[in-house]
Amino acid sequence: MSSFDDSPEPGGGRAGGCLVQIVTHGVALVLGAVLGVVGAQVVEYMRDPETLSRPEGALSRAELIAKLDDAERKYSELLAETAKKEEAARSELEAASKKVVDLEGAVSSKGEEIAVLELKVKKAKGQSAALKKELEAKQAELAELTVQLEEARVEQERLRGELSESQEETRVAREETRVSRGETTDARWQSFRSDVILAVCEKGNRKKLAECRDEVSGMLDSKRAARFKQCVGSRQSQPRLVRVDDKEKDPQLPRWSEWLDQESKFTENKYYIVFCDPTLPEATVGGPDEELDEF
Repeated sequence: MSSFDDSPEPGGGRAGGCLVQIVTHGVALVLGAVLGVVGAQVVEYMRDPETLSRPEGALSRAELIAKLDDAERKYSELLAETAKKEEAARSELEAASKKVVDLEGAVSSKGEEIAVLELKVKKAKGQSAALKKELEAKQAELAELTVQLEEARVEQERLRGELSESQEETRVAREETRVSRGETTDARWQSFRSDVILAVCEKGNRKKLAECRDEVSGMLDSKRAARFKQCVGSRQSQPRLVRVDDKEKDPQLPRWSEWLDQESKFTENKYYIVFCDPTLPEATVGGPDEELDEF
């Protein structure tokens, strides 16, 4: 008979079982948290493949679009302010230029009056004090008008310089607004493109998803990018992807719409894009630059 008792001590089995349960539960919690994080990253990766390679603190596509929208709004406000300033400078220059023209006319007219009086004084051989006094008064008036004309010309040149500066500020603001608007439109197109790929390629194994993404990416070519940007640029509704109800037979597409691709097994009779009226021009960023030659 063995001298050792192999039977478990009272309560020992229960304690060991509890310990195993606690450890198992803890591991499950950790794995659940890890899978949750990874799952969120996978979903974000499907929406934006650059997510996992994006440096910490970098903006997501949605954040980038929001920031670009804000920048475009601020540049548009700046453009409006500079355009208003330019218009004020132009009005002042127009008034100053009109004053110069009026004074030039007055100086010319006064010079003709003086020439006539000088002939009369000469004929009177200096014997007419009245003519001589009138001539002196006209000459004083001419001198005053000449001074005013010179001052008006100096003011005209000053205002011409201010208008030139205002036009340069407007040109810079217009260009900054145009660039900002272009960046915003590009970001919106990339976001739309990612959303379409995500919507169409939502099921399947890794190989099937990769094949689907490649095909749909090819459908969203430069021609469709141009149509999308034209809609955004002309301030119409942003294009959208529509999935056809499986029960719908021979669907009729809305105006300005087109099938995503009728030759692909992933999209045939399933998806179409609603664009916008292609005849409407893009919204202009301010007016054309104007020259100063008219002044």
